[in-house]
Amino acid sequence: MSKTIKLLLLVFSVFILLTDIQAQNNTYSPYSRFGIGDIAKNAFSRNRAMGGIGLGLRERNHINYLNPAAASAQDTNSFIFSTGITGNTMQLLSNEGSHNVSNITLSHLAIGFPLSRWWKTNIGLVPYSLMGYNIVDVELAQGAEHSYEGSGGINQFFIGNAWNITRNVSAGINVSYLFGSLTQTRRLQFPMEDNMFSVKSESSAVVGDFHMRYGLQYTSRISNNSRFTVGMIYENKSPLRTDQDWVIFNELATETVRRDTIQHLTGENHIELPANIGIGASFSRDNKFVIGADYSIQQWAETSFLGQQQDSLVNSSSLNVGFQYTPNHASTRSYLSRIQYRVGFHYTDSYLQLRGHQLNDYAATFGFGFPYGNTNTTFNFSVDIGRRGTTDFNLIRENYVMFNFSVSLYDFWFFQRRYD
Repeated sequence: MSKTIKLLLLVFSVFILLTDIQAQNNTYSPYSRFGIGDIAKNAFSRNRAMGGIGLGLRERNHINYLNPAAASAQDTNSFIFSTGITGNTMQLLSNEGSHNVSNITLSHLAIGFPLSRWWKTNIGLVPYSLMGYNIVDVELAQGAEHSYEGSGGINQFFIGNAWNITRNVSAGINVSYLFGSLTQTRRLQFPMEDNMFSVKSESSAVVGDFHMRYGLQYTSRISNNSRFTVGMIYENKSPLRTDQDWVIFNELATETVRRDTIQHLTGENHIELPANIGIGASFSRDNKFVIGADYSIQQWAETSFLGQQQDSLVNSSSLNVGFQYTPNHASTRSYLSRIQYRVGFHYTDSYLQLRGHQLNDYAATFGFGFPYGNTNTTFNFSVDIGRRGTTDFNLIRENYVMFNFSVSLYDFWFFQRRYD
């Protein structure tokens, strides 16, 4: 690996780690209160700019873990390192007013490399779900105040393997270990009565278990420079082992110590992840453009959270479309002609149904891929401008702008350079 690439890798990694350490929270959405929190948008920056597509994409110089089979397209002698940051600014709107929040955090760490000509692998760390909320509901007539707080999330460490089965067919599997904790607190108190007991409930769920994603891709040359690819993924319904600690107790408003423990439960439980199936396709012309679309369904209505069915969870579906255009990737006079220009759109009927209304999430996306010198290393930038929820039914609408910056460092393994 060249000295320049090594230096960029070191500087960017230190910046990422410092940014992640300083981040105070990973989401401020009140909707992260339900289920396992907000499901993270895990597509890397290149995919995000194209509406989050990836099931039918095959690229030799980018890591695409959305479909495990896509890794088989990576060069035989390549080594790819990818990392990035995600920032989000959000306006929370209700019938009573609005509130603005923002955050920035690590989006992913991943590497890709070959084990043989027909066997490629990816290893990485990404968020799976995010939880962070603080809600206060005041009942003026009774002088009572209900408060709800939550924090934490589930992370996903994955090892992906992909194989070329035939010239046109590839298969892959991501073996993931999901880990993290979800902490939720509920409190009923009476602020105007110093001598009246409040009731507090604290729940902690520590997750640690394995999960699988399977992928297939079929690709065919339509002409010398055009290619069509179709891909699919499948995840079976699976329980995640969870250590649960739940305690309910009384406390005085003027004290912070527990008085009477009403109930205390500990033990092993499970959080079920749903069956998930997705299909995608893309059409590309070598080094010029690529267009694609994905569609996926997750069966959340058939899952349980810590042994209980959640009335607020329903089956979800997502549609993603995207396009990338490069004017002239080989231009030596115009850097603008070598930039990759990306646009897209995504629409999701989310897994939350509140007050009889299923929340939807949709956004327009755009971004750029900036090549580094004459290498396959790329700096990627993407923006999502979207909306989730509604102010109808006394709910909250979230208007958000999410940006992502990442770097995909590319170098060759087992290649002896005569000069450096």
